[in-house]
Amino acid sequence: VVQKCETDLPDESVERLNCLVDEGVKGIAMCAKDHISITRRVNELTKQGIAVVTMNTDLTGCDRLCFIGQDLVRSGRVAGELLAKYITPDDDLLIAIGNPEFNAHRLRLQGFCERIYERGFNGGHLQIETYNDYALSYQKVREAIERVPDIRGIYMANHSVTGCVEAVRDMGLSGKVHIVSHDLTDSTRRLLKSGEIDFTIAQNIYRQS
Repeated sequence: VVQKCETDLPDESVERLNCLVDEGVKGIAMCAKDHISITRRVNELTKQGIAVVTMNTDLTGCDRLCFIGQDLVRSGRVAGELLAKYITPDDDLLIAIGNPEFNAHRLRLQGFCERIYERGFNGGHLQIETYNDYALSYQKVREAIERVPDIRGIYMANHSVTGCVEAVRDMGLSGKVHIVSHDLTDSTRRLLKSGEIDFTIAQNIYRQS
């Protein structure tokens, strides 16, 4: 039985969980934002004997059976190490996360910042939130480059890599701005082959499932 959220609203995630319970399920594998109302509902389900596994992104303080996914802080550190090889400590960076309410995005960001500062980074950085939306990613990346034309590295800790790349391309900076992203999708595979992103850090969603 599959329930798919159409929004990132916590109430919808709780509603979908309730729909699964109404279907009589005994186990739930889920990916949702890190919100107290969702955690509370999962804890209630655990007490009712329904096994819950979180995947891809975890819930803080949750009594779920287990979390299956990347070591998210370490994957952010890997991204920081890779980008540090292509920029100088004084270069300007742009960091784009999807939604800070997702545990995965926060932890990737934490690991990334830890590593670049360990590598001596002291340049300026801008942080934007794109909510994994193509149009918003394009707009915010373009606006950031217009404000800081000397940006030399972009860390995409979200899914809207295509929007970022197209903004860089339209600003005439392809090949001049180094981009590191996450997840090996069809679109990131094409962008790797074209040289418009430098690295992507895969996590094998299929195997997680």
